[in-house]
Amino acid sequence: MMQTTENETQTDDSEHEQLVQVNNKLEHALQTFKDKIDQVGIDRPELFDGIGEEVDERLRHLISTVENQATQVNVLKAERDQVEDQLQTEIKQLQR
Repeated sequence: MMQTTENETQTDDSEHEQLVQVNNKLEHALQTFKDKIDQVGIDRPELFDGIGEEVDERLRHLISTVENQATQVNVLKAERDQVEDQLQTEIKQLQR
């Protein structure tokens, strides 16, 4: 019975140590992420006009900006495709 208890204790200690290591890695990654967002705020303060200094506010703002830019890129691609089609049609007509 004592051996089972020791094995369970060792397993619990091992699992706890693994969780501590994972937690430390996650905390380091989060701190790195925060530092990078803070650095963007220092390097490009105009990106955050009217936005507080909290990292989560800045992150939400950056995500929103990227989403808006992705939408604009898609619109521009669609317009480019339309203009390209029109040009191809005009080229074909001129070749006739």
